[in-house]
Amino acid sequence: MSKSSEKVIEVIEEYLAEGGLIWHKPYMAAAQTNAASRCEYKGINAFVTALVAGMRGYASPYWATFRQIRELGGTLKDAKGQGAPILFYKDLPDSKDGKKQFVIRHSFVFNFDLVEGVEIESLETAGDDFEKDSCAEAICSNYLEWESVRLGDSAIPCYSPVTDTVKMPVIESFVGQDEYYSTLFHELGHSTGHKSRLDRFEKTATLFESKEDYSKEELIAEITAALLCHTAGVDSEASIKNSAAYIAGWSKFIRDNSSSFVSAVNQAYKAKSLILNEA
Repeated sequence: MSKSSEKVIEVIEEYLAEGGLIWHKPYMAAAQTNAASRCEYKGINAFVTALVAGMRGYASPYWATFRQIRELGGTLKDAKGQGAPILFYKDLPDSKDGKKQFVIRHSFVFNFDLVEGVEIESLETAGDDFEKDSCAEAICSNYLEWESVRLGDSAIPCYSPVTDTVKMPVIESFVGQDEYYSTLFHELGHSTGHKSRLDRFEKTATLFESKEDYSKEELIAEITAALLCHTAGVDSEASIKNSAAYIAGWSKFIRDNSSSFVSAVNQAYKAKSLILNEA
């Protein structure tokens, strides 16, 4: 793993040590965005900036490098303000056989809560003009319909790649609605790994080949669930803590297999986009 990737992992481990991975607090309605380009961060960069914003209590969804802040006419309120590391790819000259080459680099971005001297127009966010359970139901039913995933009953929530079926207990058996949808979204997250979708495991697979593969898949599903809960507005304080505790339970895997964890985060964002039918 590159030193740049290690820098990102250090930040994630720092917050794990503080007691949780809560990167999607309910007040964070806007996606974390670069202030100069107005492009939303994706994959691991979206994860890290949202994680840092949530833990430090930043209200602004905007971030920029020190150079970008200066070019926008702003300054950091505190010259020693803490930044969040993001990864980017730097192209290298093509190899002798014509193959594209690149290296992974990292840079630090600073949240605009730490910036003064720049007036920046706020992002427009959608209003909560829906019942929370209705939105969650729409996400589930739409995905199940266009991807032809079966939904069945079971005493234990699970996903079967052999029959491409998500099985769930009745909603009354859960502590509350939020916990029910968090569990359902978790199993839908698994279903995105089917060979006809994101192809994370073989269509006929019933067992994972290694503990690492199993651990990575569980993280993908739980991070996907957390992202979808936030999208639907069903991330109560209880469900957020449950999700954070679940992910923190894999902390040893994350520390020992940091590159796989970075991959799991990126896969979770792809799974979320597939379930929401985002382009």
